[in-house]
Amino acid sequence: MNTGSSHYQVSLAHKGLFDIADAAGVNLRCEEGSVWITLDNDPRDIVLEAGEVFTATEHRHALVYALAPATLTLQAPSLPRAQPTRVSFGLRPALA
Repeated sequence: MNTGSSHYQVSLAHKGLFDIADAAGVNLRCEEGSVWITLDNDPRDIVLEAGEVFTATEHRHALVYALAPATLTLQAPSLPRAQPTRVSFGLRPALA
């Protein structure tokens, strides 16, 4: 079983969006800037400033919106090799 994790770094322009299809277990760290995170069917507003971290615990769709130009480090849990499913992140273009 693979118990490691995958790391991704994402840079967003002001008003940029980053889409996470399934955020369960994904650790989001705001390295620079400021982001707002919204999860489907979750009433919370999560705002991260530089140096702050949020880890999603449930299987929900998440959107990350850049309140200012931002850099994020995402750590996604690796899945056991026997599972054909893979963790993927979708990108959306910045809003005008």
